[in-house]
Amino acid sequence: MDFVHYLILIIGGLFGGFMNVLIGGGGLVVLPVYMSAGLPMSIANGTNRVNLFMLYIIAIYKFSKRGKMPWRLAFKIAIPIVMGSVAGALLATNISDNILHFVLLGIIVFSFFSVWFGLKVKTNPHCDINAPVKIDWLSWVLILCVGFYIGFIAVGAGMLLLSIFSLRLKMDYVKIIAVKVLVGLLVSSVGLIIFSIAGKINIIDGLVLGVGASVGAWISSGMAMKLSKKVIRNIMLVILVLAAAYMLLFKIFHVIH
Repeated sequence: MDFVHYLILIIGGLFGGFMNVLIGGGGLVVLPVYMSAGLPMSIANGTNRVNLFMLYIIAIYKFSKRGKMPWRLAFKIAIPIVMGSVAGALLATNISDNILHFVLLGIIVFSFFSVWFGLKVKTNPHCDINAPVKIDWLSWVLILCVGFYIGFIAVGAGMLLLSIFSLRLKMDYVKIIAVKVLVGLLVSSVGLIIFSIAGKINIIDGLVLGVGASVGAWISSGMAMKLSKKVIRNIMLVILVLAAAYMLLFKIFHVIH
């Protein structure tokens, strides 16, 4: 039974880590996987920070090695996101499992339609990663709000950042992903501290799933500059449909019993 338990975590982590780096939304896979492994929603939400921390380290290493990490811009954007994430994480530690469950289901549905209608994101692997990016006051407010959301549940936050970075800041896809992984590392570090203090983390399950997530992140970091938007979109749609179906069946099963 333990073997099956950990196998589910590793395979789920592989897909979640792969998704998280490419476009975000890996938590839409990871949280249902944690729940299928027996973790309550609140514990799954906290434990998710363990595998996020691990996969973002891998992704940052890959982007840095290729000279595609805009360090100054990433740390600049990370400041309001980390500030917002502290407030969001504190709120999440005091929310019931039922509320978190319905929040996750709503996010999955919203994410499906967001991916379905798509975003116009430039994909130029030869872009100048250090080109200046102008950030206006509304963009700062939106970034702060996303930080709060990331601290609260983190799931699908990558797609929100993708929207802001692409539509508001006109950033190239490669730069967006690079900034996103560094921001993700800093925010997941803060979340680890807050959820650990609240006793909302299963460290063993988080580390096991994190192994799979790290492998997925390693693979997708190398593919981020190669895959077409259409392929990424189709992968996301299939996974979102499966995640939504699982969440509905999970809730129906528990209501019946």
